[in-house]
Amino acid sequence: MRISLLGISISLFGIALILTSSGSATSFGLLVSFLGLAVSLTSCFLKE
Repeated sequence: MRISLLGISISLFGIALILTSSGSATSFGLLVSFLGLAVSLTSCFLKE
């Protein structure tokens, strides 16, 4: 459960980076958001 919440918070941080940045930092925010999604999906398969 905690790992899933960590993934959700990383995704929200990435979305906040996308909304507040401009230019090439938008792609960095998208990368962070996808990283959070990967952490969240991994925790679903590990059933923690």
